[in-house]
Formats: sequence, structure tokens, C-alpha cells
Amino acid sequence: MAKAYDGAQDESSVRLLAQRLAQSSLSQETATVHVLPSTCTPAPAWAPLATPGSGARPAAAQGAGASTDLVFRPSDRLRSAAANSPEPAPAQAGAAMSAEVTQQLDRAMVDDLFGGAMPKQEIQAAAFLKEHPAYDGRGVVVAIFDTGVDPGAAGLQTTTDGRPKVIDVVDCTGSGDVDTSKVVRADEDGCITGLNGNKLRLNPAWTNPSGEWRVGAKAAYELFPAGLKSRLQKERKKRWAEKQRTAVAQAVAAQARFAQEHPPGAALSEQDKKEKEELDARVKLLSELDEKYEDLGPMLDCVVWHDGEAWQAALDTSDMYEPGSGDGALADFTPMTNYRAKRQWGTFSAEDACNFALNIYDNGDILSIVVDAGSHGTHVAGITAAHHPEDPALNGIAPGAQIVSCKIGDTRLGSMETLVGLTRALITVLENECDLVNMSYGEATATPNAGRFIQLAEELVYKHHVIFVASAGNAGPALSTVGAPGGTSSAVLGIGAYVSPALAAAGHSVRGEMEAGQQYTWSSRGPAPDGDLGVNFSAPGGAIAPVPTWTQQKRQLMNGTSMASPCACGGLALLVSALKGEGQAVTPARIRRAVENTCLPVAERSPDGVLTYGRGLLQVDSAYKYLRRSAELDVPADLRFEVTARRSDGSSSRRGIYLRDPQGAKQPLTFHVDVSPKLHEGADTRSDRLGVEHKLLLLCTAHWVKAPAVLLLHHNGRGFEVELDPTALPEGLHYAELQAFDAIAEWRGPLFRLPITVIKPLDVETEPGSSSGVGAIVRPDCSVDLGTLHFQPGAELRRFVAVPGGATWAELKIRAGELDTPKSYMLRATALLPHTRYSDSEWRSFTQLSAHQEMSAAFAVTGGTTLELTFAQYWSSLGDASLSADLSFHGVQATPAKSLLVDGAAGPAKVYALASLRREKVKPQAKLDVLRIPLRPAEAELAPLLGARDTLPEGRVTHRLLLTYKLKLEEGGKVTPTLPALNRYVYDGELEAQMYMVFDGNKQRLAVGDIYPEPVQLKKGEYTIRVVLRHDDAGLLDKLKAMPMVVERKLDQAIQVPVYDTNSDAVKGSNAVTKERTLCKGERAAYFLGPVPEDKLPKDAAPGRLLAGSLTLGLLPAAAAGNGGNGNNGRACPAAVQLTFLVPPKKAEAPAPKDEPAPAPAGEEGQEGGQRFESRLAEALRDAQVKFLKELKCDTEEERQSYEELQAQLLAAHPAHLPLLLEALQRAQKAAAAAGKDGSSGEGDGEAARLQEAVVRAADAVVAAIDQAALAIFLAQKCGEEGPGAAARKKDMEERKSVLIEALAAKCGALLELQQAGSASASTAAGAAATASTSPADAGEVPPAGGAAAAAAGAADAAGSGAGEAADTGAFEAAFRELRKWVDTAADEKYVLLHAKRDMLAGRLASAYRTLDKVASPEDKPAAKDVLELRAQLLGQLGWAHWERHARRRMGRQEPELLLCCKKQDGTALELLWRATDGIALLGVETYRGRLWERKVLRDGSSGNVLLTAQAWGLRRRHWQLRDHNGDVVLDVYLRRMLWRFRRHGKGPVRYKLRAFEPYMQAPSIIAGPEHSRLVVRQCCRYGGAKGDALCEAAYGAAAALLGDGPMALPAAAVGEAAGGCQAAIAPRADQPLMALLLSIYRGLMPARALRQPR
Repeated sequence: MAKAYDGAQDESSVRLLAQRLAQSSLSQETATVHVLPSTCTPAPAWAPLATPGSGARPAAAQGAGASTDLVFRPSDRLRSAAANSPEPAPAQAGAAMSAEVTQQLDRAMVDDLFGGAMPKQEIQAAAFLKEHPAYDGRGVVVAIFDTGVDPGAAGLQTTTDGRPKVIDVVDCTGSGDVDTSKVVRADEDGCITGLNGNKLRLNPAWTNPSGEWRVGAKAAYELFPAGLKSRLQKERKKRWAEKQRTAVAQAVAAQARFAQEHPPGAALSEQDKKEKEELDARVKLLSELDEKYEDLGPMLDCVVWHDGEAWQAALDTSDMYEPGSGDGALADFTPMTNYRAKRQWGTFSAEDACNFALNIYDNGDILSIVVDAGSHGTHVAGITAAHHPEDPALNGIAPGAQIVSCKIGDTRLGSMETLVGLTRALITVLENECDLVNMSYGEATATPNAGRFIQLAEELVYKHHVIFVASAGNAGPALSTVGAPGGTSSAVLGIGAYVSPALAAAGHSVRGEMEAGQQYTWSSRGPAPDGDLGVNFSAPGGAIAPVPTWTQQKRQLMNGTSMASPCACGGLALLVSALKGEGQAVTPARIRRAVENTCLPVAERSPDGVLTYGRGLLQVDSAYKYLRRSAELDVPADLRFEVTARRSDGSSSRRGIYLRDPQGAKQPLTFHVDVSPKLHEGADTRSDRLGVEHKLLLLCTAHWVKAPAVLLLHHNGRGFEVELDPTALPEGLHYAELQAFDAIAEWRGPLFRLPITVIKPLDVETEPGSSSGVGAIVRPDCSVDLGTLHFQPGAELRRFVAVPGGATWAELKIRAGELDTPKSYMLRATALLPHTRYSDSEWRSFTQLSAHQEMSAAFAVTGGTTLELTFAQYWSSLGDASLSADLSFHGVQATPAKSLLVDGAAGPAKVYALASLRREKVKPQAKLDVLRIPLRPAEAELAPLLGARDTLPEGRVTHRLLLTYKLKLEEGGKVTPTLPALNRYVYDGELEAQMYMVFDGNKQRLAVGDIYPEPVQLKKGEYTIRVVLRHDDAGLLDKLKAMPMVVERKLDQAIQVPVYDTNSDAVKGSNAVTKERTLCKGERAAYFLGPVPEDKLPKDAAPGRLLAGSLTLGLLPAAAAGNGGNGNNGRACPAAVQLTFLVPPKKAEAPAPKDEPAPAPAGEEGQEGGQRFESRLAEALRDAQVKFLKELKCDTEEERQSYEELQAQLLAAHPAHLPLLLEALQRAQKAAAAAGKDGSSGEGDGEAARLQEAVVRAADAVVAAIDQAALAIFLAQKCGEEGPGAAARKKDMEERKSVLIEALAAKCGALLELQQAGSASASTAAGAAATASTSPADAGEVPPAGGAAAAAAGAADAAGSGAGEAADTGAFEAAFRELRKWVDTAADEKYVLLHAKRDMLAGRLASAYRTLDKVASPEDKPAAKDVLELRAQLLGQLGWAHWERHARRRMGRQEPELLLCCKKQDGTALELLWRATDGIALLGVETYRGRLWERKVLRDGSSGNVLLTAQAWGLRRRHWQLRDHNGDVVLDVYLRRMLWRFRRHGKGPVRYKLRAFEPYMQAPSIIAGPEHSRLVVRQCCRYGGAKGDALCEAAYGAAAALLGDGPMALPAAAVGEAAGGCQAAIAPRADQPLMALLLSIYRGLMPARALRQPR
């Protein structure tokens, strides 16, 4: 092993170095120290050290100035130090120098030992930096498209010249976005209310001139990467367990105290029994809660404001700390602005050690919290450009370069890249003027070099001269496994992964020594499906590099093409730095040509060498020298060549020639090749385009390829013909190239290449017994003995076999040879199909085999294709090995071959089975396991996105299509929303984005998905699915407005479809096939499928829907005796036919028997006829009066008086009519509920009590009108009545029971409210007594069962009101007992809440909590807010603070946003804005349309009073008039010259103008959706003086400018309250701009008090 070092000064140092090198484990060779002559001092005269076998000669014999094996050139540092210090004594000088040199040698050896962990030598980066230290990446900006980069990671702080390393951090996915559009103001104490109701104290030092604070909230677990989340959950679980153990110990101690006070055998009173049950229930409840515990993680409160200069943001992270610690308070947070402005980053807490950055978008409406989605991105950035001043050996490839972090891995999707993220990342690259992009992401694609993202990437590279580098993929070692975009896109450089001996030793710590470098076994191989090379070149694919701080380590080993790509990118950054430093042109085409023509070739003679390594291993120094030499010839600098080949008898052009199918290489072929020089689109015609003229020499690298010898090429391109004659080629892989050289400067290497790949497979249909060139033997039964395969570490063997026609599956058997240790293998069976991912037609396995171990596998195949079998011994599996392999083909063809539709209404479906290759065992098995539910969008909203981060270059606007689907499930299960036309198309997809979100009825987000939909577990109920699609072509999105969605629900148990031998058996439904049969070669058999019994179908299998599954026919042969592998044992073959079942119409139900009226007694028909007629007439009049009474409103005093008069008249005439009494009860309940919502006190309390007492009286009247005894006797009958009138009497009795239960429940509710009101009034008087003694919860003990009620009663007695409350309690208990006679309140969901409140008042807290379980987790709908709130209160009263906080945290996640929704009734004639929480209508808009006019009427939602009217005229509604509630015109709005003009009617000039954005706006929609509203807001603020950009303020500002000079004639406080209080009414209705405008103007016209409590 030869080493050369600087710094040796004396013989002892050199001898020490030689001794250490000889003992080094880096090599088993003799250590030789090469000595270079000093340029400053004569070479030492001492004799060299001769190591064994070195053959070193004395220095004197080598001549002056010649190098020896032992002389070291002194380092400049040592020489300068010696020159500036006094000359020491010779002995002292020698000792000091030896110590210093030894220290340097030790460091040099350590660096040498571990240098392979960050490989630089392999790509000449170390040599280049040593020669050109100033070209270390300075002046270069690299964008990292990845999971995100931690700005606080080691080595990512500064560059080599002191500049900041990470200059921008952007979350392009939106996974960290927080909606901060809600505006609040601080109270007198300097506090604001957060989005979730938390009181947040502001820092008084913060500046906010507007006084407006924008609030939002974000769950921390939605930000954290999976690894960090898992660690935190474990640590938080430990702390939680401590609190839980304390609560359990206290509950058990209470049980023990009770047992001690009540010895066994002692008589227990009824109260004691209930107390014991309560104590037992508490222990059991704690256990049940612990089993259901789910750590929801901390919640972050977010605040955004404008300090007069820039947007600022702060986070309250107190939820990450223990309650009461005071840590993480909002006021203690150091405000942060956009990262690019000040490069600020923070850490959530010391426990998580997770760093984050902030960005603020859309004028404060969106706060982006940027957290990496994994450690991958930081590792990649570290390889590219890490800088460690304290240890330069750890530096990345280009330590002087700067980094822009573009997070494209969406945390919501487990770091999966999204097209939204990719598009925004490209925009970020241009904003930061990046020079290079590294993207260590990618996946298989169906169509290479196509798709929306590829188009944008080409624009970035070819138009903006950004070099794009990406990983080729980790799907090797089979051919054509390169992924997109790196391996399939012409504009992107695809990098393969190489492992060197140094990397294997230092990085992977492999126990043995590699003889030479090689490609990692898993690195993807070319060519691309269209013949392009796939892998451009290779770089070291592993490194120990920086990782985020949350991983709790500085660096980590990772390997993959993800590591090779940043290594190559760093090398290219060095070249860009050099070109910039020297003033040379920097273009992707120029650098690509230099790199590809200077790579170090690897395995050139191997047929798959170029397809594996690309052009070879990157060589930075050689590429730099090439660029300097070719500077004058690279004109124009951005010139590139686009080469395509088209088969002469074909029509499709490809980027290469790729003959893979069995028929492709059986005859000579000709191809037409087109070569087109490409320049920048802005290239000058005279100076650039006319100057393109190249005299090219064409060279074919194989004799079986013929092409012209010369080509004169101009700007418009040329075409020529190439002939291929592969007929004489042997079986296997063959690769060649057509290369074009500059005839004047051939040293430049090929200017372009046409890759040619030919595969000649083994034909198993040839004469049996024939042998191939690689030793395979064909058998008569369509099987192949592949022979014995010999391996070394990293060795790959490929066998290509033509799949015979009619084959449907294949079986591969492998047997290991004689092995000293188990060996690891990567096995692949790959076929390519048009426009199909290789992964969809590939079988893959990573297995480990011991000596003589066997394994077998079966996989589906397609006849007529070429099957590539790849056997590879894993690169780090040391030692030689051998395998024997055998491949056999089988075929049982079904007709139809690919899919089979069984129409449930058409009877059995016939299917044929054919044994096409050999004798086969057949046993048909059909099953249905998926229900497909088709949906159409209920709503479709198309709008532009005007935000900066979504605006493409040249100001191109991205549009967003929001589709809303409604899903109703009759049964729960795993549900997968799919868009069949769009799913699984990523880089080759046409759209810029597709993402869906699933919400329940509470608007809680349940799932997020994108191109790869994942199943989500849903319960029975109704759900909303929203899909977002994006593109800059609004016309394309408009065509997708009606795009169907297919929701697939996985059945819990598959439905077995019966299969019969004959149609007769199928009709009778008997003798289904249960046994296998044998088909001889060429024999056919017919089977009959279905029908499926209706009782087997799922509940939501509505007629016309589809059930999907599969049909298998063939059986795998049983495993051979003694097979130690995974035998098949007659399992169904892997070749399956897709089976679809069309659900038939449901069976008609038998009609219910009609009830016959009882016959009149004989002789009385005529006498009673008149009376019955008069009675029916009186009943009809009564019913009409009652109906009219129900419709009467009581909003005004006059209406209330009319209602009461009519009610009194009806009650006097019909005192026992139940519908009338029920109406009185319901009206009283509404009045009491409205009074309760006012939340007033003082006199209001008395009014509320009076209304509750009215409810009690009304309920008593209903109860008194029902004969309960007769009702009970009727319902108690074992057998119901029969005969005429029985059904009517049964119906009447059931209705009476329902009314009775409703009345008793209403009475109980009212009495309970009265009792709670009495307790509340008594609590003030009892406060002193309560504070005098420490409560059990405060003392850390469990409150005693029944203690709450006893304490309340005692306090009430002390206050002098005990008797009244006792009376209320007795009345409630009596009413409740009556209710329990008719309904089980603990089981019926309608009355569970009432039952729980009763238990709560009695002190049975655990019993109350468990009673609420059924309604807290309903099967088909979200839990009601009041139920969840009561459960949280119960947990608090039990003294379990940790469970109370957990419950409230869950409520914060499930509670619906306080938004207003839109209901549409009678088409579009009426739109109601109503509160989502209680359904109370607030505002209504009626729309009336004519051909030349349109009128909208704004009404109060509860009273129906007209508030405002808008009238339009003209076909295009260009002129509107707005009238107030009195009918007076207050505003004219009209469109002229593309400007909306607003004029206060009859007064003054135009006060306000706004540009129209047709066709996105319709008069007078001044706010045309969330996107255009941003521009509108700015104009509103400018003209109207409003601050901020909340929609409510914008509309208010516009109204202020229109209706008067300066502020409205309203108090400032009232105006602020109105703006803030109505913000929620406008924000969710941004797609209803007219409503927003009308509401804002209504604010200005009506008194402020009308806005405070909207009804």
C-alpha cells in the first residue's frame, strides 16, 4: 500500500509513520512511504527505511532532487512556524518537531481510515479541492427537494467563507400550514383568546399598530416526522402511566376504606349499595379508559401579526410541558418572520429537540410551520454541502455551497412526495436563483419522459439553466427498473449508486475487504422503457452525514441512490463554482457533456456495464479540465441535441432503440433517426441559430449496427437511417451505441449518442432438449433447466426467457449449492408491458439461503413477452456461492381472458377454462371482496390561486378545482376513495396535484390521501370527501367538474361466488364445484358462475352497484417431498381473472295488509252517517287551526298576542287534544331554550325560571290528557288485537306512548334546569364553607361517591334554600321515575344524557360517565358537543385531571369549527346561512331571476324580515341597485370599462372602483373566491381604510368608502365588535361574494346591537 504525506521532518517521524502504515488494517500489502523531494531544502541524507520486500534504494543512489520512498516534503505551516520562532537547541528542536509531526500523522491516519465514510476520493473531489480550494462551491446555491433540511443540524450552519449555509426553508407540501385568518383583539389585561378558547397572554414588548392578532392552532403530531412522534409517544406514555397509577391507587384506596367501614356480612342500605357500585365503577372505568388511551399529542397555539414592517409569528408551546410549569408560554416566544428574511429557527422543546422555521403567506392568513418529514433530507444536504470547520474530513462534497430546503415530502402522507410540493419547489428554485437541484426521490412510472412535472422540470433546465440531478432508483438489479424522474427524463441527470472499498470499510464496516468498487446490488438499471440509457453516471451511494437534531445524534449512515445523487450534485456544484469563478458560461448542456465524456468507465466489457453504471464514475477534476479546454468550442453554450429513433415501419418515436420482445430480434430492422439541435427559446436567429453547423463523424460500437459515416448538422436538424441485424446474435443481452464526434475536435468525445439495446430470449417452444449458449436446457413440458449459476459478492446473472403463448403463470425453483455460511440473494422476474410500470409486472424477493436449501415461488406471466430472471448475490454477502435454478410455465386460460362481468339479474355467467401448455389441475374459486360505490360531485368549485407560492413563471396562474362528494355508509369497514382516471399517475400524470381529505359530520378530518389512496376505517354514517385538483389550464379542470369517484369498501368477509359444472345446477343452486379436476393439454371445460344469494350481499350493495373480486382456475402443483422451502401444496395459482358482479334489483316486499274500518251496528248506518260527517268536519277544522297555530311566529309583540289568543281559544274548545297540547309544550321548550342561550343573569334568571316552569305546566297538561292505565294495559297484551280497526288503534297507542315519553322527558329536563339553577344560586352563599375545607380533589384524593350532591345540599341548607331545592329534587325524581316506567333511559340514546345528569347530581360520577358511552361514540354520527363537554366535566369532578385534559384535547380535535354553512332549499331559490353547531338560521338570501333582471333579498334568518334588496338589469347583470329595509335605494353598482363602480345613490361622484376579473366574477361579486379576495382586500384597505386582509374587514372597508366619508356613524367599539363577530359568517362563504358584500353593507346600515347576537 503506497501513501504520501506532507509534514515529516526527521528520520524518527518517518520510521514511526512507516511502522503505523505497516500495521494498518486498511491493506494487507507492504506499507511503502513515498517521499517527495522538498522544493525548499535539500533531501535528508539519512538512509531510507526498508520494509520487507520493499526493495528501497538509498537516497544517494537516486540522485539529487529525485523522489525516494522515505522523504516527506515539509508542510508550509511547519516551515512558517519554524521561521517565526527562535531557533531551539538541536535536541529540543528534534523532540518538539517529532511530537508535532506525530500528532499530524495520527490525525492524517484517522482521516484516512474514516475518509471513506464521506467519499470524495472516488469522484476526484478531494484532489480538485486540494488544487482549487477557492472553488469549493462558493457562489453556488443548491436546492434540496426532499423531506426538508434541519437548519440546526451539525455542519449546516455556515459555508467555508462564513456565509449562512441554509438560506431558505420552505414547506412546499402545505402539511405545516395553519389557518390564521381569524382576527381577535387583546383585552384590557393584554390577553387574547386562541382558536381553541385558550387565554393567551401577549408580550407587551411586541409591536402591533393595528391591534389585530391572527390566531390558529396546529396539532404537534401533524408536524412531527414518524420517528420523532414514536419516540415522544413512548416518553409521554411513561409520564402518563405515573398519573394513571396514582389515580388507580386512590380509587382502590377508596374501595378499601369502604370495605373497612362495611365489614363482610354487614347489611348495606340502598345508599350504601349505590356508593359501593360507584366505587367499583370508578376502578373499572379507569381500566377501560386506559385501554382506549390514545396520545393525541400537544396542541400549538399560533399567533400572527404585522409589526408595521413585516409579518411576525409566535407559538405557544406550553402544551408540550407539564401543566402549571409556566414553560412554553406565548409571551416568552421570540417572534419569528419568514425564514428567508432573517434566517431564524427555533426548537419546540428540549424533549423533542425538533427544530422548525416559519413562513407567513397570503397577508397573514396562512402560517407555515416548517418541520422536516424525516432525516433523509438533512442527510442529503449534508452530503452535498456540509461544512465542519472543526473537522474538515467530515465536510460534504461542496462545503462552500449554500442550501435551499424545499420540503416535498408530505408529513400527512408519511413523507410521500406530492405534485403540489414539487410544483411549489420549482417556483422556490427560481425565487432563490438556485444553480442546481438535487432530488433524491422518485418511483416507477408507466410512461417515461412525460407528464406535467416533467414539462415544468424541462422548462426549469432548458429555459432557466438550472442543473437538475436526481436518483435513478433502488429497484435493481433487473434491467429497466430506473424510476422517474431521474432515470426516465431527458432533462434530469439520473445517478446510480456505487460502493468503493473505502466506503465499504469505513461506512458499512464490512468485515472483509472488497477487491474493487462495484454498483450496489439494489441500484436501478437501465435502459428506460423507451430505450434511453436511464442511468447517466454513478457516484458513491453511501455516506455518514448529518441528520436532524431530533434523531439525538449528529450523523448517521444511509445508503441508496438517494445518497449517490447528492454526491454527484456536490461534484457538479464544484464545477459550477469553478466556472463562475473563472467567468465561463454555466449551462446544463455544457456541464452534462463534460461530465459524461470524462467519467471513469466501469465494467466496459460487460454487456450491461453501461446500463448499470451509465457513463461511469463521476470525475470532477477531469470534467473541470475538459470544460476549460472546450470553452471556445462550446458555442452556443446551451446547445444540446435531441435524438429520437422511429422504426421504419412504425409511427412512434423513442429516445433509443430497445428490442426486448421475442419477435424483435428475429429479423433485420431499419430505424429512422432524427437529430435536432436545441437552443434557448430566446436565442438570436442571426448570432446563434444560423451559427449552428456541425461536421460530425458517426461511429457504431457494434458490427451488427450500420449507419452513415458522416453527418452535416444544422439548426433545423437532420434525419438518417440506421440498420440493425441482430439475427446472428447469441442468446442474452447486447448493447451498442451510435456516437457522433466533432470531426474537427474528436477529443471532445461524443456530442450525442443513440443507445441500442437488444435482448434475445431463450425460446422454450424450440426442440426439446436444446441447449442455450448459457447452459440452459429446454424440456418438452415448457420448462427450462437454467443450470448451475456461480456467484461472487455483488455478482449478477441474467437469463432471458420468451414466455410461451397461453402461459398464465410460472414457477421458479432454486436450490443452493455448497456454502460455508448463508448467503443473501436478490431475485427478480421482470417483464415489461406498454404503459405499465415495471413494478406491476415484476416478482421480487430478497432471501437468504443456507447450504442445499431450496425455495420455490409462483408468479403471474403474460404470454408473448420476454421474462428476465435476475439472480444477484448481495454485495456485502461475502464468499463465493452457487445456485441451481429451474423454471416451468403453466397455463389455464379463461375466456374472457382479463375480466369477467357477472350480471346478477341475468343469471349464471359462463366461463371457459383451457389448459394451453400441459396437463393442469383445475379448481375454480371465485370470490368478491370489494364493494364499489360510485359517486358524483355534489359541488364543484373552480378558482384561481393568486398566492406567490402558487404562481408559475411568467405570471401563469394556477387554478384549483375543489370537488365535494357525499358518502353514506350503511355498514362500517375499510374504505378507499379512488379516482381511477388519475390514481397512480405521479410524474407521468397530467395534473399538478390531486389530494383528497375525508371528513365526518363534525368536520373532523379523518384521512388524507393523494395519488396512492390508502384505506381508512370508517363507521356507519355520512361523510364528506373533498378532492383538490390543480393545473394552470382552467379549461382542463372545467372538464373534470363532473368526474366520478369510486369508493371501495373492503368486505370484512369475502363473498364466495358459487361455481357449477352445468347451467342446470346453477339454476337449481345445487352441486357447486368443490373438487379439483384435471385438464389435458388443449382440453377445454365450461363453468357457470353465480348467482350470488341476496342475503350474502352487504347492506349498501344497492342495485346497479358493483362488487369486485377475482376468479382463479388453476392449481399449483403440490410441493415436492422433502422440500425445505415454501411449498405450494395445491394452492390457487397466482394468475387470476378480475371478477365483477353487478348487483341486481332487490326483491319486492309483500304489501302490508290494509286496516279495515270497524263496521257500524245494523240499522245505524243512516243515523250515524250525518254525525260522522259533522265530526270529521269538526276534526278537520280543528287540525287546520292547530297547523296554522304551529306556523305562527312570535317575533313581535303583536304576533305573540295573536298566537296566545288563538291558543287559548283552541285549548278551551279542545282541552285534551294531544297535538295541541304538544304544540304548547314544544313552543314552551323553544322559548326556554332561547332564554338559556342568552346567558343573562339577574332579572333574566327569574325569566328563565318562569319559562322552565311553563314547560313543566305544559308537560303536566300533556301527561294528564293521556290515560296511562289504558295505555299500559294495551301495551302489555301478549297478543295484539286483530280485526277491523286494530292497526289504527295500535298506531294511536304507539303515538300516545311517544307523546307521553316526550312530555315526561321535557318535564324532567325543565325540573333539572330549575334544580341546577337553584344550586347555582346557592353556590355563592356556600362558597365560604366550600373554601374553608380542602376538597378531596385539591387534596389529591378521589372525591367520595355521593359527596358532590351532599356538599351541594349542605351549602344550600346553609344558605336557607335547602327546602326549596329538596322539593325540586323530589319533583325531579318523581318525574324521572315516571319516565323510567315507559323507557329505559340508560339504554335509549335520546334520554341517556338526562340519565347521566341524574347520576351526576347524585354523586355517581363514574356511573354517569359510563352511561354516556353509547352517545359519546355513536355508530352512525358524530358525538354531540354537550355530551363530550359533560364527560370532560365528570372526569374533572372525579379528580382525574389528566383524563379531563385528554378529553378536552380530543374535543378540540373533534369539535366543529364555528363556521356558517349553506343550506339550499327548493333549488337555488333560497340559501340559508346557519350555525353548524345548533342549526339556528341567521340570514337568508332569496333569488329571483328573469331573462333581463335578477333580484336578491337578504332576510333575517329567524324573523324573515327584509334587511336588504339587490336588483340587477341586463343580460350580463352589469347594473345593480341596493335598497335598504325601507325600500330606499342606497347604492348603485355598475360595470364600465372593466371597472366596477360604486356610487352612493344620488350623492357625489364614484367613491370606489374595482377592476373586474371576468370570467371569474359576476356582478356585483367584488370578492370572487378565496384567491381573488386577496387582491380585493388590498384595494379595499387602500380605498376604505380597513386594516389587515380578513374578508369581513375588506367588505366593511368597501362599505365605509361607499356610504360615507370616514368611519360609519357607529361607536368604534361596536364597529370592531361587528367586524370581528361576523368574520366567521363571511370567511366560509367566500364563494358567495354577493352575500359577503350585502352583509357588510347591512352592517353599516343597521344598528350595532343587531349584530351582537345574531339569531
